Amino acid sequence: MSDEINLKDLAPSDLMEMFPEAKLTMRDRLPTPMLFLYTFLNINKTIKDIKYSADELRESILALVAMIPDELRDPQFYEELKKASQAAYLDVRPVFCGVKASVEYCQRKGIPTVLRFDQINYFEMYHAVFNLLMRKHMLLKIQPKEIMTGLPATATGIPGPAAEGSQEEAEEESVDEEPQDTGTQH
Repeated sequence: MSDEINLKDLAPSDLMEMFPEAKLTMRDRLPTPMLFLYTFLNINKTIKDIKYSADELRESILALVAMIPDELRDPQFYEELKKASQAAYLDVRPVFCGVKASVEYCQRKGIPTVLRFDQINYFEMYHAVFNLLMRKHMLLKIQPKEIMTGLPATATGIPGPAAEGSQEEAEEESVDEEPQDTGTQH
């Protein structure tokens, strides 16, 4: 009995290793479109909130970008993300008695005068995600719809009741049938 394995105690990854032939079904997978929808709704709620929090918006958009799988990302998406990031500079010279130190003084002492950092426009990032999902047809899917007007065409191309075979086959069937006796005498 010590050799028996209790399946309830194993993690899902352990089960997949024990049974490699088992495939995940759609029911077992995470619903990616629903996760995207939830994140979009969370971002919209953050934007509409009276107590608007820039930190909450930033975290929501970063979570949305992090959810996009690598195989879905394309080079244009990375270009749009680069456009969302802009270089910004901050004067970091020390202040003595309310006066900033001169550039020459900072250079002599080896003190940096300017700090460069990347400032990210999170709305541009959000826009890049929307563009990616539109390119991949995940937000708007065009589905062709066939509309039929008039009578359905048969195999011969003549409008009329739909038939499986051609008109020649229908004629052959009618010739092969024997006349039935109606029970009346002439």
